Amino acid sequence: MILDELLTPIVAALAATELGVPKTQMVIDQHIGSFEAILEHGLTYKQIAEGLNVRGARGRTGAEFTGQSLYNFIKRAKGKKDRPPGAATRGPSVRPTDVGGPSPASTAKNQPTSPELERFKHRIDQARIHNAIDDLFRRGKR
Repeated sequence: MILDELLTPIVAALAATELGVPKTQMVIDQHIGSFEAILEHGLTYKQIAEGLNVRGARGRTGAEFTGQSLYNFIKRAKGKKDRPPGAATRGPSVRPTDVGGPSPASTAKNQPTSPELERFKHRIDQARIHNAIDDLFRRGKR
């Protein structure tokens, strides 16, 4: 049966190895084509989940698949597949000037600057560094 042919490599990929248990989302991402083919044959997420469970497949934590959990995994995998390569998954990255590099204004050539303006630019750069460090530590506590 087509279900056996398509699920066997997925079950094998979800199996624990001497290195540990693979991440479930990574396996689903790698086999998204097989899941799409199964869904095109008219099977439901619940039927696919039951097929995986009967064959002994488990998620990383050892939990059985449900129709909803499989739907969530496949939805995320489809989103990754449709996203252009190198697309950001989080907010904008920190620019070099945000973490202490010289500001573009201070690197301009042949532009006279006063000591007061230089001190002001330095304080702005320091505030950017402080803000970037704050953001970094706040993200870690979420």
